[in-house]
Amino acid sequence: MLVGGVASLAQSSGDYGEAPGLYAALAKQPHTRLQVAGGTIDVVFADGAPGLDRARVLAWIRKSAVAVSTYFGRFPVSHVGLLVIADDGASVGAGTTYGFGASAIRIHVGREADEAAFERDWILVHEMTHLALPRVPRNSLWVQEGNATYVEPIARAQAGQLQPADVWRWCLEDMAKGEPQPGDRGLDRTATHGRIYWGGAMFWLLADVQIREQTHGRKSVQDALRAINRQSGGNTAEWSVNRVMTVGDEATGVHVLTSLYAQMGPAPVQVDLDKLFSKLGLAERDGVVAFDETAPLASVRRQITAPPVQLTTQPR
Repeated sequence: MLVGGVASLAQSSGDYGEAPGLYAALAKQPHTRLQVAGGTIDVVFADGAPGLDRARVLAWIRKSAVAVSTYFGRFPVSHVGLLVIADDGASVGAGTTYGFGASAIRIHVGREADEAAFERDWILVHEMTHLALPRVPRNSLWVQEGNATYVEPIARAQAGQLQPADVWRWCLEDMAKGEPQPGDRGLDRTATHGRIYWGGAMFWLLADVQIREQTHGRKSVQDALRAINRQSGGNTAEWSVNRVMTVGDEATGVHVLTSLYAQMGPAPVQVDLDKLFSKLGLAERDGVVAFDETAPLASVRRQITAPPVQLTTQPR
């Protein structure tokens, strides 16, 4: 979800900007270690982060990590450094995820942020989702940003941190921002905000629905993403998009990802979202999300936000 600030993903050594300072701070300043679902998170409060309630911040970090681990079956990397920077204000600010040499996240937090602000936050889960996928060429940034946009609310719902109606509200209200506009080309060739974030999210939603349909509910895009995460080791790896899609398809036994990428990567594809949402049994009336349990894909909709059968923490 992109409301207000944009969460970002550093893609290459030329994009790191302040990364040397980030890695230096993570290496030299005191840290607090959290262990979550097979992963280690070393939290550094930049220059002491004066004014922040550390206990509240650490609880929020752990809760975000639990959501991501619920979706991926474990925390997506074995180790990440997380630099928390104290800012003025009462909300969580922008975040950036790095995979240059080691996984790292930098995130800004307002000193006046209260419990409600952390409860509302989606940015840290978005950033932690970026840890799961390998880096791809910059023209395909939509693969990662769209994935984090799609997965983040679902991960929180699966972990019991968000109501399914809120997940689908954002789809109903925002997914159309990803439709190709006049002059747009394929996802690989259109570097606009709407296409990178919501066009990418649309790709992953379509993939999820189609995989579940073709496998009669036995597999999903979640299975594909878990396999991609396990084989790549996360965001310190560099893969081609074709490799990402091929590994995902191998995990599901169908060719949905490679087929969709062949269609949507090079050329603009208009998606009939109204028809898709109707089949899923989704509508919004007077600001209230309504579910139609008689819709042909209502069971698919329910499965997407349902808690996984089991949280696994397999050896790395």
